Amino acid sequence: MTTLSAEAFLKPRLEALVAEAEKAGYAQDVTIALLISLLDTDTFAPAPQGASTQGEQA
Repeated sequence: MTTLSAEAFLKPRLEALVAEAEKAGYAQDVTIALLISLLDTDTFAPAPQGASTQGEQA
């Protein structure tokens, strides 16, 4: 077990993701709202091998 908290582990990664989205032209509030939405709706089950949703719109 690690002594690093989940917040300490995830926060830098989330900050980097939001910063990268901003560089790509997405507003910070939009990015954060989308992340919250994804967390509320995704099951986080692995996608079937060979399946990709990248670039698809729901």
